[in-house]
Amino acid sequence: MRLAAVVVAVLVTMAPAAFAAEADAVRDARMHYDRGMAHYELGEFKSAVDEFKQAYALSKAPGLLFNLAQASRLAKDYEPALHFYRSYLRVRPDAPNRDDVERRITELEPIVEAHRRAEVDRPPTPAPRAVTPPPTVPDQTPGKSADRSADTTAETTPETTRASDAPLRPMPPGGKKERVAGLVIGAVGVAALGAGIGLGVASLDAQNSLSKLATSMGSWSPAEANLYQLGQQEATAATAMYVVGGAALATGVILYIVGVRKDHARFAVAPAPGGGAQAVWSCAF
Repeated sequence: MRLAAVVVAVLVTMAPAAFAAEADAVRDARMHYDRGMAHYELGEFKSAVDEFKQAYALSKAPGLLFNLAQASRLAKDYEPALHFYRSYLRVRPDAPNRDDVERRITELEPIVEAHRRAEVDRPPTPAPRAVTPPPTVPDQTPGKSADRSADTTAETTPETTRASDAPLRPMPPGGKKERVAGLVIGAVGVAALGAGIGLGVASLDAQNSLSKLATSMGSWSPAEANLYQLGQQEATAATAMYVVGGAALATGVILYIVGVRKDHARFAVAPAPGGGAQAVWSCAF
């Protein structure tokens, strides 16, 4: 029993620290996700990729791989985009947008292959040489200036890329309330278990003392009988604390897991192929 009390004391010390570390990781992942979505909406796709990478490193939410693929493709980093699309389907084989992702993969494969071949076939860049301008020939046409320069205008069509064709869907609520409630109820459960173990140890000590007296004296005095009754009450109270503490601890763990799942699912509102947004519910568990 004393060993069990020591174990509970260790759990009481370590459990809040472990829960706090997990909560910090989820909070940081959500912060990087929000930053990534802000960069995505502003068309800053490379910055969005950096933030989504940090969010994925902390959360391992599969929906972030899809976000990384979308942002990389719009940033014209086609090879990383192809990698992230494939990784997304590998981690999430039952993805609801699997057809769209496979279509993107089919589109990107020849582009990436063409870029690789162009890199292999590209000739070495020659060293720059000084260019001597040709002599200026005066224009002999009357009424025109001798030094006339021809302006050539290169018509270029700027390529524009839209981050989305429709407003992104609002993010679902996080699981902060569930996580906090889980931590509080779990701590109460651990404390109740600790109290129950303490009462059980006291009851066991009283029973051992009375057993020794009964063996040596053969009967109990009124004070010893009261001590016996007190030991029985402590044993009953210890059992009740075990039940209440175990139920509270289990409830706290369940609430905390529900909260963490909500936080991970919140990362799954990913930019959809071709614009817009698509809810891709996922979780790291």
